[in-house]
Amino acid sequence: MPLEIRLIKDSEYEAVNDFFNRPDNLQRNKLLAERSYNDFSWEFIKRPNGKAIYAIAIDVEEGKEPAIVGIQCVIPFKMTSSTGQRFLAGKGEDTLIDLRASIKYKNIDILKELSSLLDESCKKNGFEFLWGFNNLPATNKRLGYENPFKTTDAVLILNPIQAFKHTIVIKAGLSFFGKLRTAILTGGAYLYSLKRILVFCGKSSYKINFNLDENEDLFRRIDYQDEIYFSLQDDAYLKWRIAENPYPVSYKSYQLIDQEGIMKAQVICSINKNVAFIDQLLIDKKLSSKTVHYLLRKVIRSLKSEGACLVRYIGFQNNALKVKEINKLKKSGFVFTGKGEQFTFKKLVDDSLITPENIYLSRMYKQGVN
Repeated sequence: MPLEIRLIKDSEYEAVNDFFNRPDNLQRNKLLAERSYNDFSWEFIKRPNGKAIYAIAIDVEEGKEPAIVGIQCVIPFKMTSSTGQRFLAGKGEDTLIDLRASIKYKNIDILKELSSLLDESCKKNGFEFLWGFNNLPATNKRLGYENPFKTTDAVLILNPIQAFKHTIVIKAGLSFFGKLRTAILTGGAYLYSLKRILVFCGKSSYKINFNLDENEDLFRRIDYQDEIYFSLQDDAYLKWRIAENPYPVSYKSYQLIDQEGIMKAQVICSINKNVAFIDQLLIDKKLSSKTVHYLLRKVIRSLKSEGACLVRYIGFQNNALKVKEINKLKKSGFVFTGKGEQFTFKKLVDDSLITPENIYLSRMYKQGVN
């Protein structure tokens, strides 16, 4: 009863998405909606930096139709450095193993076999490193990944009643005391968020527009010391990631422009129903703290006018630059609520100087599906 593990053929994409949607697959999160082939195609095939590299496991038992029993892929990201270097990196995605196949082939580590095949393919295609976000540190270590740190979650409450209602919906099954605790925490976070009103900003000679322009030049002007690496967000990527995004997520961009027409800061936000995210915050190192808070106040007011009851933020403490970003948001009233997902990292080039500590990370590194 052989198990075939190989890279996907172009003719098998629909079969892969059908496997993802299969209702009897016990490892699939029940909260996930069925994924249409159009959504799959946008996320994994029509990417501006090349389609995903897919590995599949196929049960080829004699006398039966071959069946997909495992999938895993790496999606390519074009990266840039603060000195202008360009290279490829990849994010692991769409990992799914049929539990019955794991039992049937108990002497084969299907996930590790898929991962090893993808590693070799990524090396041949010139990828420098792989990364991901999840909460499976033991599995990550088995596959050769580091687990250097977790994300840091934060929230700013704009409407405490609506924010409370939103929270108890996503945390279904809370007891009376659980709801009471949620109400107290929500109210406390709201009172803390009011400190943003006390931050003196004054007037500004800068203008704010709502364009979404490529930001590589701005990235090179942020406050870094050693060389740092960033996901290249050129016009093609931003068009794919935001304008062509088929999911029910809307985006707003706020760009601070000086008198010479140069972009000095860019805040990219997403809104899903009545919850907003600050996805990415790029700030020229020469901007004063007052100007930064002036911009953040404008962003918060705008998101509130869009109907957002709370604003969320996912932070990273992997370097001094990201810690400074977190501190700016704390001063603007954000409450940091604890640790979130594990960031995973695997170097593919032995002599690479890239480490988890010198990557500028943001929520723009995620898929943009929620």
